[in-house]
Amino acid sequence: MKNLFDVNGKVIVITGASRGIGRAIAECFVDLGAKVYGTGSKESSIEWMKGTDITGYAADCCVDGEIQSVLQSIHQKEGKIDVLINNAGIASNTPASRMKDDEVNRIVETNYISLFRSCQAYYKLQKNVGGNIINFASVLGLIGSPLAGVYSGTKGAVIALSKALAIEWVRNDFRVNTICPGLVETDMTAMITDKPLVKDQVQAAIPMKRMGLPEDLLGATVLLASDASRYMTGTSIIVDGGMTAQ
Repeated sequence: MKNLFDVNGKVIVITGASRGIGRAIAECFVDLGAKVYGTGSKESSIEWMKGTDITGYAADCCVDGEIQSVLQSIHQKEGKIDVLINNAGIASNTPASRMKDDEVNRIVETNYISLFRSCQAYYKLQKNVGGNIINFASVLGLIGSPLAGVYSGTKGAVIALSKALAIEWVRNDFRVNTICPGLVETDMTAMITDKPLVKDQVQAAIPMKRMGLPEDLLGATVLLASDASRYMTGTSIIVDGGMTAQ
């Protein structure tokens, strides 16, 4: 029987692949035989990719045209991009009452506008053959949390956008799905993991009694990238240790 989860030979592009979840995903797909391209915001962030089978591109997702240019370059080289994984994002722990416009704009630009541009550019490149988009959102796009008002808003918007694009582009044989991680131990959650007392409190509130690890997101990502999910579009997979089940 054919391996439904086979991604060998697929061309996969991952934004925000420089660290954390993005890096773990990039390394996973290389191990599974895919042709992997990863982006980071600057040259130093993709330095680790040299000497690996991951091809790195420095691209600031907030600069209009940079991600589009990267996608076009990869498409010209490979003749296709089988899967686009939009993982780039930033967080904040500034109280909503004290958040300045520049921080609001930076979060919205990074987490939502640049992701939309990436989806749009990919659609134009693959319009005649179809494609597969996996957008990383967050459980905070589904539930409320203090100190995450704007971040939560952008992640909720990513979930809604993905559903809308899934419906609009299905006629062109596109699938668009989201993955919603819970609290995962990465640089982005250092404000929790660097404080043992805070981390203990947070983990006590998670049914599985631990924060996630980047590797915990691999199964859901491979599922959505493979033919095993060929009848799935417009859906969100929650990977959160039970946070949203309470």
